[in-house]
Amino acid sequence: MKKLFFIGLLMGALLFAQNVWINEFHYDNASTDEGEFIEIILQNAENFDLAEFTVTFYNGSNGTEYDTKTLDQFTVGESVANYTFFYYFKEGIQNGAPDGIAISYQNALIPGQFISYEGELEATEGVATGITSVDIGVAEGGTTEIGMSLQLSGLGAEYSNFIWVEPAPETIGQLNNNQTLDGNPDPTITVISPNGGEEWEQGSIHNINWSSVNFEGNVDVYLYEAWRENRETLLVGNIENDGIWEWEIPVDLTAHPNYTVGICGVIDGDPCDVSDADFSIITPVLPEELTIFDIQYTQNETGDSDYIDQYIQTNGVVTAKFGSSFFIQDGIGEWNGVCIYPNGFDVTEITVGQNITITGYIAEYNGKTEITDLTNISINGTENLPDPSPIFTGYISLEDYNPEAWEGVLVQTSEVTITNPDLGYGTWEIDDGIDSSGPCVVAHSGSYEYVPVLNDILPRVVGIVDFAYDGFRIEPRDDNDFLPVSAENSELEITNYNLQNYPNPFNPSTTISFDIIDANSFVTIEIFNVKGQLVKQLGITNYELGVNQVTWNAENFSSGIYFYKLVVDGKLVDTKKMILMK
Repeated sequence: MKKLFFIGLLMGALLFAQNVWINEFHYDNASTDEGEFIEIILQNAENFDLAEFTVTFYNGSNGTEYDTKTLDQFTVGESVANYTFFYYFKEGIQNGAPDGIAISYQNALIPGQFISYEGELEATEGVATGITSVDIGVAEGGTTEIGMSLQLSGLGAEYSNFIWVEPAPETIGQLNNNQTLDGNPDPTITVISPNGGEEWEQGSIHNINWSSVNFEGNVDVYLYEAWRENRETLLVGNIENDGIWEWEIPVDLTAHPNYTVGICGVIDGDPCDVSDADFSIITPVLPEELTIFDIQYTQNETGDSDYIDQYIQTNGVVTAKFGSSFFIQDGIGEWNGVCIYPNGFDVTEITVGQNITITGYIAEYNGKTEITDLTNISINGTENLPDPSPIFTGYISLEDYNPEAWEGVLVQTSEVTITNPDLGYGTWEIDDGIDSSGPCVVAHSGSYEYVPVLNDILPRVVGIVDFAYDGFRIEPRDDNDFLPVSAENSELEITNYNLQNYPNPFNPSTTISFDIIDANSFVTIEIFNVKGQLVKQLGITNYELGVNQVTWNAENFSSGIYFYKLVVDGKLVDTKKMILMK
């Protein structure tokens, strides 16, 4: 919810001088609904790209969109003075209670144009996210006759001059019953933000936004202090009336909850408008310093972070970047990775391998924990990525394994078979064949050319565990995530290693064997438990070209599944799994 709300605020800066409103609509009548439509009025339509106006239909049960139409899809009706009527016949306009309609321009909600019928609703997505609709106060119902509609009535030049009336004979594409349009409206200014409830920090930078109708003169911007009898301070004078001014709030401005702003014409202070309600100036909020583990670890059955909506600072290395979103990780294993959704923050310089410190808010978006609404990113340098944590495919598909713990973590599956090459939308399925495991989904947010083929066997699949569409999936980053050896990082061929162990299962010892063809290599065997924790490292200095063996005595370790990695000259080249049975 948060992310879309803030996008709406940012786009609001583009909003000025669009005099447009919902003028008439029909959604319900006796028996089967017929002739449902919506009508829009736009002043000076020739000055705009109609495709930049969007009508959004909202479902009152959950606040979501159920349809959108752009104004260029509408039929052009009559023109009166400099106003043009546009209408669209739409089957299935929902019948309440309640449901809503909104108009936006360039993805910014037009002030006053999120209306509803049969009650209020709060939008949970789209341009009206986080905003409560205005109930028009009249409705249609099961007794409304065909050919009737809800419409505005009165004399005026903008939406606020009219009132909604009970169902009346429809007037599609033309003036409503008892409606008169004044083609020369009085000049007006309307403050958009701050307009009540905002909390702006001392020393921060925010945009003051307004719209204007039939007024092109320069404006003055004022700050009013309500607790001091509305003491007036001129913030900036005689600026262009372009709908936006960037305010650098002084660090010593008094912190108080009762400020308003005013936008007034330079000449005689007319037209003029003041914020509808008070906003606050607050002292800067310092972020709480948390580790990624702190953020992610939870015993909440929903999987939600214990720090939702809190302002935090954390640190990690960038493990993947998909579009503008990216993932950071601090350490190996469960609960140590998290998604970053920048939400308009410039992240063009962020690359995989950077160690960064990030400040922002923790949010849950469609079941995924994110750090969003960023306020700062510091790049501290570069470092090696954490080794992928070895997991079963079932770890991210079966609730018994608590897949939530792996969200955002770089992981690796081993010796998997492609059991379904096409689950739709670029996703496919792999299975490691472990009896207690199960298949998992692989997605395609990364940039890889590999095309999955049914029953293909991959030595490994590496990627970030992500959550989307109500399920966990592995997101490989590129084709190297499908290869047992990264082609650019190794001079040896994987076919020369032949990594394996015998016996398997074993108790208490097993012999790990591998092939080496380069006498100048330094070799280690690293052994991990199912939590991704390194439990043993076997350094090998006396080996021969060809087949080499090393024995691991697991007498002091508990039964279970372990993964062993072959590392040559500091580079991971292969991973296998083994089972200790006591």
